[in-house]
Order: sequence, then structure tokens, then C-alpha cells
Amino acid sequence: MKEFKDYAYWTLNHTWAIVISYFAGGIVGLIIFGSFGYTMKDDGSYLANSLGSIATGSILAFGTGFLQKELLKKYFHVSFLWVWSLIIGFVLAEILAGVILWKLEIVRGMIGIFNTTNHFPEASIFAFAGLISGILQLRLLRPYYKKRFYWIVSSSLGWGLLILATYLGLLAFLLGAILYGAITGFVFYRILESKTQNENVT
Repeated sequence: MKEFKDYAYWTLNHTWAIVISYFAGGIVGLIIFGSFGYTMKDDGSYLANSLGSIATGSILAFGTGFLQKELLKKYFHVSFLWVWSLIIGFVLAEILAGVILWKLEIVRGMIGIFNTTNHFPEASIFAFAGLISGILQLRLLRPYYKKRFYWIVSSSLGWGLLILATYLGLLAFLLGAILYGAITGFVFYRILESKTQNENVT
């Protein structure tokens, strides 16, 4: 029963943290976009779009990563590197996406969930960010848990589904946030079991 309460607490907190962080990041992203002299009606330049997306992703990553750090410290010693790992994942993913889209002559803002009915490209960027951050965070889990590799899968899958859920409508972003929390929470609490099964994990 206690584990279920912890799992529900993890999921609920991730839901509000992701929604608030994403829209706060979106506002900052729009401010950066506007600083180049563009409005929401403009396609903008590749640079303006990329910087705006990096800002949005960074704030989303910070809000989510900080929440996770606070929740995880109940179970093991976790440094602020956990938060930085998530931010780095989003920054690197957006930089790579910006370069690829520039080469393809596609403006980053035009593949955002608010500007197209095809949400798979943005979901791929988020999933890749989750993959990078999951790999970086793996080292922080290494001293404690045997089944830590599953965190990479849950991180990538969770961030990808966050965006894919919006195929059901933009309000389904809330569903995506719930899915992220549910998936990562389920996997983390399974990872926790690997410590109790093998206390000498290195």
C-alpha cells in the first residue's frame, strides 16, 4: 500500500511539474523569439526558433529534474547533476534537431505541436532528449541499483509519449504528463527492488 501511495505521489507531482514547466518555458521561448523582432504569426529564423526551443526545453527539464531530485533523495544520495543531466539532454537534442532542420530547410517552430497535426517529429526530439539524459543519469544510479538500465528506456519512452499523446488534442498534453509520470514512476519503483534483492550492487 505504501508503495502505491509513493507511486501515485510521483505520478501526480510529475503531472503538474511538467505542465507548469512546459508552459513557463514556452513563454520564455516566445520572449526570446520576439527579441529577434518576430511575432507568433511569423515563421522566424532558424536561430530564433532554435534558441526559443532550447529555452523551452531547458526550463521544462529544470522543473522536472528538480522535482525528481527532491523525490529521489528519499531513496539515495542524489546531487544536482541529476538536474543538469536532464537539461543537457534537452539542449543537445534541440541543437541536433536545429542543425538537421536547418539542413532540411524546415523551421523548428513549424513542427511544434501548436503548428502542425504531425506531432511525431517533435515527439522524436523529446524522446532523444530523454535518451541522452537517461544515459547521463545512469551513472548517478550506478552505485545503488542493479536494474538501472531500465531508466534509460523509461526516460526516452516517457518524454516521447508526452508529445505523442497530443495526437488526441492539445489538451491531451495533460494525459502525456500523466503518462510520463506513470511510466517513469513504475520503472523507478521496479529499479528500487533491485537494491533490496542485491545490497552489494556496484
